[in-house]
Amino acid sequence: MSDSSSLEIDHPELETDTIDSSVSLSEKSEEGASTVSEQNITVEKTTPVAEVNPEPAPPKQNWIQRRIKVVTDTVEEWKWLRREIRSFPARTQQRMKEIEKHFMVYRLTFANLTYKAPRIEEEIQEVYDQIVNQIPQLEERTKKRSLIFRNLQTLRDLHQEWVKISEQQEHLIALLQKAPKGMDFYNRMQIIREQRRQEELRQKENQERIEAAYESLKKALSYVEHQCKDDEPIVYGNEVLTLEDAQKVWNEHITEILTMKDLKNASVETVLARIRSLEETIREYPTLSKQIQRVGERFSRLIALHDLLSSYGKRIIPQAEISRSSTIMYEQIPALWSTGQYHNLKIMLERVENFLNFYENTVELEVAIGERRRSGFTQGLAPSIIPGVGGLSPLIGLARVLVAAIDQRDRYMIGHSEKVARLAVDTGKKLAWSSGDLEFLEIAALLHDIGKISIPETILTKVKPLTSQEWKMIQMHPYYGAQIVKQMNVFNRIVPWIYHHQEHWDGTGYPDQLKKEDIPLASSIIAVAEAFTVMTAELPYRTAVTTEEALENLKESAGKQFAPEVVEAFVEGVVESTQEKSNSPQK
Repeated sequence: MSDSSSLEIDHPELETDTIDSSVSLSEKSEEGASTVSEQNITVEKTTPVAEVNPEPAPPKQNWIQRRIKVVTDTVEEWKWLRREIRSFPARTQQRMKEIEKHFMVYRLTFANLTYKAPRIEEEIQEVYDQIVNQIPQLEERTKKRSLIFRNLQTLRDLHQEWVKISEQQEHLIALLQKAPKGMDFYNRMQIIREQRRQEELRQKENQERIEAAYESLKKALSYVEHQCKDDEPIVYGNEVLTLEDAQKVWNEHITEILTMKDLKNASVETVLARIRSLEETIREYPTLSKQIQRVGERFSRLIALHDLLSSYGKRIIPQAEISRSSTIMYEQIPALWSTGQYHNLKIMLERVENFLNFYENTVELEVAIGERRRSGFTQGLAPSIIPGVGGLSPLIGLARVLVAAIDQRDRYMIGHSEKVARLAVDTGKKLAWSSGDLEFLEIAALLHDIGKISIPETILTKVKPLTSQEWKMIQMHPYYGAQIVKQMNVFNRIVPWIYHHQEHWDGTGYPDQLKKEDIPLASSIIAVAEAFTVMTAELPYRTAVTTEEALENLKESAGKQFAPEVVEAFVEGVVESTQEKSNSPQK
């Protein structure tokens, strides 16, 4: 048997013969054993036994059988290993083709990504390199010596290495199949991170830009304040344009810009544009204020000279152009100044300057001719062409004369304008108006219905309901009144007050359907005073209401027809006036 063991390794053919001879001996032994067993069974059948049927004992294998089985299994494994090892190179190459297909899909995915996952790439490349390097080596080892001359252990080791290569190939295929999703996920995460990083950088950069622009804006404010600290206020008709007013507007704009920045409801470029625009406006303030003052003085002088010529029958400038330019000078420019709309203000100034440039030389030439023909021709000009805030008492008297003319045409409303003027002034006092402003308010309240001069008397005194055409004519009286008052330059300030005294707080009034703060405050005061006066007046077509009822009606209409703050001030003034009358001693 020792000889047989040595042949097991080096001479498998001999081993096979040995295994076959052993099998023959075994079969003969089994046949002899079978004969003996049959004899024993025959003898046992004749011998009486108890009713116990014992289980037959399992056949015992002797050492020869076990040895033969071991040899047989070994030979079969040896043959199987040889077959498997021979098939591995072809299977491995076929698997490599599959791997290349997966690699192609992977490379296409890889090429389209912005960010590549280095760990996935490194792992795939590492496994691939191992496989590519090991296959040639393993093939070389397999071919180096014929498998038939290899012992079992050598074949086992070689087979294990080929199995390992196959497992690595399977592992690589699994990696390549999972790689696109992993790569895509990594790419998306990196893109998100990069976007966040870029967004943080943009926010930081934008914040720095806004801070730099804001610092420049503060420097502009300091510069203008230093430049204009000794300048006198600009007296502009009956308006006084001051640096404090401009600064108030600027601060409102700055607050609005900072709110936009904090709430992020506007783009950074929009915020920067607003800051730069405001800075430009602030830096232009000194030049712009002087330009306004210069244009205002030229305009007032031109109108004064033209009025002088007109008094002698020499009219050069059409009245429509004077009215249009006066509206720009004394209404639009102050309004644009107070709201900080300097771009539009420049446009209006340019229009007035064009008007001045067109007529100034002609008017001055005519005045010079008049002075040459008549000595002292220009002595009638007042030293101050632009009237100040005070000194309006004679004009108030003139206004009362005009009101008397209206009362003669509307007998039902005699004393109406006087009462409206008194109540309006009382309300203005409650609103802390200055004495000069109260004088203008009184004139405007006296003249608020002066436009009714242009309305037929039959309509003004009509008791029956007005037709739609008649009502349209009544609604024209603010327009007619504004046109009449415009003829006197000193009244230019109150023209919009008269024109808009029929506007409603909610925009349902006339003539322009203005709303809320767009309505001049003086117009709102006149509207409340007039409504109270009409409600408490006895008219042919209705009975007057009491003071208390009229005040309640005003309160109910506050925020709808009338300005709430005006109603509050008016009611307070009327109540105090009523209490003073009740507390005064009776004569």
